Amino acid sequence: MNVSMSEQNVERIQSKVDSGRYSSVDDVLDSALGLLDKKDQALERELAEMHESVRRGTEQADAGQVVPASEVFEGLRRRNTALSDGST
Repeated sequence: MNVSMSEQNVERIQSKVDSGRYSSVDDVLDSALGLLDKKDQALERELAEMHESVRRGTEQADAGQVVPASEVFEGLRRRNTALSDGST
C-alpha cells in the first residue's frame, strides 16, 4: 500500500515515535486506527439508538399516543428557563 500524507502529519507521527511512547510508525498508526474504530462503533451505536427512538415514536404516533406540540414546546420553554436561571 502506498500512502501519502502531509508533512505536518509525518512530523506528528515521527514526534510520537521520538517521544518513546511508540516504538514505530506502525505502532502510532495502530493506536490511531484503534481509536478511530472505537469512535466509529460509538457512532454506530448512537445511530442505532436514534433509529430505535424514531421507530418507537412512529409506533406511538400510529397508535394515537401523541402529545400536542403546544405542550411539548411549553415544556421545552420551562426547561430552558430553568436551565438559564440555573435552577435545574
